[in-house]
Amino acid sequence: MQTNDLSILSKSTGASRVAACGAAWLVATLCGAASARALPDGGALQQAFARLRVEGVLPCDTWVALSDATASGAVILAKNSDRTVFDCQPLLLHPRRSWPDGAEIDLGRTRVAQVAETFATLGSSPYWCWGYEEGINEFGVAIGNEGLFTRGCAADVASHARGEGPEFGPTGMDLLRLALERSRTARQAVETLGDLLEEYGQFGSGLPTAPAELGAYDNSFLVADGHEAWVVETCGRHWVARRQDAGTTSISNVTSIGSTWDLASERLVEDAVARGWWPAEDAAGFDFSVAVLDPTPAIAAASDRARTRATCSSGLLLEKQGDVDPRWMMRIARDRSTSPSLDLDVTASSCVAVLPRSGDELPVFWWCAGTPSNGCYVPFFVHGDGLPAIVSTAGTVGRAITPPSRVAPDGFSRDSYWWRFRELSDLVRADDALRNPIVRKAFDALEVEFERGLPGVLDEATALRRDGREREGAARLAAYSAACVERTLVVLDALRDELGAMHVDVPAAYAPFLGRYVARPGGQEVAIEALFQSGKLAVRLPDGRVFELLEPGQDGRRVFALTDQAAVSFTRAGSGPATSMTLHQQGADLVLEREVVDD
Repeated sequence: MQTNDLSILSKSTGASRVAACGAAWLVATLCGAASARALPDGGALQQAFARLRVEGVLPCDTWVALSDATASGAVILAKNSDRTVFDCQPLLLHPRRSWPDGAEIDLGRTRVAQVAETFATLGSSPYWCWGYEEGINEFGVAIGNEGLFTRGCAADVASHARGEGPEFGPTGMDLLRLALERSRTARQAVETLGDLLEEYGQFGSGLPTAPAELGAYDNSFLVADGHEAWVVETCGRHWVARRQDAGTTSISNVTSIGSTWDLASERLVEDAVARGWWPAEDAAGFDFSVAVLDPTPAIAAASDRARTRATCSSGLLLEKQGDVDPRWMMRIARDRSTSPSLDLDVTASSCVAVLPRSGDELPVFWWCAGTPSNGCYVPFFVHGDGLPAIVSTAGTVGRAITPPSRVAPDGFSRDSYWWRFRELSDLVRADDALRNPIVRKAFDALEVEFERGLPGVLDEATALRRDGREREGAARLAAYSAACVERTLVVLDALRDELGAMHVDVPAAYAPFLGRYVARPGGQEVAIEALFQSGKLAVRLPDGRVFELLEPGQDGRRVFALTDQAAVSFTRAGSGPATSMTLHQQGADLVLEREVVDD
């Protein structure tokens, strides 16, 4: 029996930890980005779908090659940042600056004390957020962060739901930028991260439109300079850090530090024992990962997926051990050989930061807006004197520091570099097998062109700085970035026009399911589109996020390719077109009727 009755969505919700570190993006998309606290029927829709958690659909990956592993002897750090589909991520440059006594920083949901001087930083930042997803500073320190799902996060979410705190703290992105602004070395950045965590914590949502109970997560960080790298993993206000000065390493959305580390917060083991996360009789054998990682089955499955990606990037780094260069790091960022892959349709940006060992050399921050497989890396410089306005511009909402729960979804603007690439990626995904090679041929040629011109620009800027003409050197660097951006936009627009004029042939096996499906629980319209993308059947949620579907199992359900926490099935009248779609989420079902059925 088919029904749109909202009561069907309440099945099995009581037994699950609905609110713990969840993701509000699906709640928002299913209900037109309405506040989760304003949903019909006391939030039953929120409860049913909050379990499609952020760790299953918004993975990130960061990896690094130390000096002995690279062709040039420079350390190279790279990151893929995955966010919600409307989470525009402008690139920002902040110069060195002095601050008055008593100054504070407004982080949107909390405030922290400012220091007397902040160093120059360059990083990509979600349009609503003060911090960076990835960034670099003037001393060649670079950092990328990942979301972690810990027992501490789960406990904080449960406490918050009872109205018992904890207080909101900085996001992991805020912590990343704060560490870059205050640190001259990678080790100092690690210590700064630790100090900030212990003083301010990190609780609160890291996702636009999401309240804390749905968008909270803890963080890990990969911190590097021209000499060493550090992996930092956190649980609430506690943290551990492991140093590495040779070889390669990768991190993803799972803990990796066990019983050996180089730095840690005080009373880490004692607090874990006190909270029942580790047996008191085995305190000497304390294992951070085992103790703090959320043990629920959904997290365990997500952790396995994260290990798959980390193993992939680690293997690709080892494949070029001693000969890793920026082009190989870009190749890794574009890898789609695993499921889930390093390069995803939800990847919002990517960076490759080249960190020279000598202070006389200038670091380079290669940055790609949007999905690396459909994008182009352009060299930017923290020592430049500015950025092209278009790369720092958000979409229709604009850029403003806003508490995550009050953020409005951003929308397309032609004045936004990021949105121009998002538009191109949408066109590519209509037929990836045919269209991606066209894009790659054009953008690969550009990246080679930019790389060939880079040594001369760096030599010129370095010479100017050595002669005390820093302003001229900064202007030279900025001019090169601006010229690269201009060239990229010309090619991007030509590709958009070419792909937009191409026809897509839909296989007969998928044609009966395509269309728009609608439900109106509590009088509030929910619409999901079934479409053909990259050779697969897929569904587009109301915020624009598209999930490709696996082929149906024996039960007729088509599981989301990116996460096994959701699936859809279709009802057909014989061999005719589908008449309805059911969205399945761990025992909770939402039936949507097809809006138009072809004869």
